[in-house]
Amino acid sequence: MQSPGWLLLLLAVLLAGGGLLTWTRAEGSHPRIDAPEAILAGAAGTSVDLAISDAGSGLRALRVDFVHAGGETALVTEDFPGNLLSGGTRSEHGVTLQLDPGLLGSFEGEAILRVTARDWSWRGGFDGNESVRSVPLRVDLIAPRIEIATGLSYARQGGSGSVSYRLSEPVVRDGVLIGERFYRGFPRPGGSSSERIALFAIPSEASPEVRVAVIAEDAAGNASRARWPLVVQRRAMPNVNVTLNREFLEKVIGRFAGHGVDAGGDPSAAFDDINTRVRAENEARIRQLLADSSPEFFQGAKLEQMRNSKVTSTFGERRAYFFEGRKISNAVHFGYDLASFAAAPVTAAASGRVIYAGDLGIYGNCLLVDHGLGLATLYGHLSRLDVASGDRVEQGQRLGLSGDTGLAGGDHLHFAVLVGDTYVDPIEWWDVQWVRSHITPELQTSRR
Repeated sequence: MQSPGWLLLLLAVLLAGGGLLTWTRAEGSHPRIDAPEAILAGAAGTSVDLAISDAGSGLRALRVDFVHAGGETALVTEDFPGNLLSGGTRSEHGVTLQLDPGLLGSFEGEAILRVTARDWSWRGGFDGNESVRSVPLRVDLIAPRIEIATGLSYARQGGSGSVSYRLSEPVVRDGVLIGERFYRGFPRPGGSSSERIALFAIPSEASPEVRVAVIAEDAAGNASRARWPLVVQRRAMPNVNVTLNREFLEKVIGRFAGHGVDAGGDPSAAFDDINTRVRAENEARIRQLLADSSPEFFQGAKLEQMRNSKVTSTFGERRAYFFEGRKISNAVHFGYDLASFAAAPVTAAASGRVIYAGDLGIYGNCLLVDHGLGLATLYGHLSRLDVASGDRVEQGQRLGLSGDTGLAGGDHLHFAVLVGDTYVDPIEWWDVQWVRSHITPELQTSRR
């Protein structure tokens, strides 16, 4: 016969074990729900990532409901393996919801995405701990409307243009699409909040049949486009053969040793490396610098050509470079070469802000000036810089002195104009009549 002491000890052990089990299985930590702070869904839908976790008793169930004024719809119902004795076998779970109009019943307006998670705890009468996260959800199925104010327009290959338009709502992206190239829109100076203007370029290599449209996309991803009558005129790009001598090659190649060019090898290969690889690197850098143009457009009738200068090379020349009777490289000259006397004053073509001042590879000592609305000018091969990055300059102000730095063979200014990321013919912007007919009307005419 067992003594009462052993029975009491056994009972105490059982009570202690049961108490420990109850304390463990009745833990009170709630499942964690990770979800966006808010969701915006458009006509194309949107992807939403949800994650739930419970390190205590394990995940038991997940439910996601779409809740709106007309009722609610269950989008996700999941149960996870486990039991009341041992708990769940999964502590983490993720789900990706594709919220599109079909799933949401073509609803539009304000709603809630309600996420509910429960665990295997004994709390709540063995129903487990429950967490609920209500995420604001707005469904916008209407694309912004575009009203183009510009009429019949003409632009030529390698040239520029402008278009004004109105938008029915604020957007995150708008502008002109020329083939695959995008030119962003800006608030029209002096206009209402819905009025916009975009400068655009017709790349010199673009077909006259290139598709051109104004596009707009709102925060929900709804996009629209509109076209206007734009006639793209052909232009011939001259072919120019340039013969290089050894003296020139030795002089310029030595300047690029710091750019990874083999200055001691074959001079023709070294020149081609500068003219292709280094040039491409420089152009990529220029596009980075020009990515954030000011919405403030320069005040002036036109761009000014460097004073007392003579044109020695024009825009769009397709240059073939020859050395000792054989072609060694190719390039397109996207600017004008302007010559005066040695170390001649180089002046600002228009008011603006200097966004770069320093060495820029093939352009040597170089300046970039932003004139607003995506218009910029480049001044290359300078022997001296008189302004610094960030300086505000006025039309006609001296920027520096001409020179023969970079890939130049003699003292001159390489002057270029860019609209967005595209070089355009400066001769248009030098012409007051062209500016008045192609740019000024879109800046000054109210579309109210």
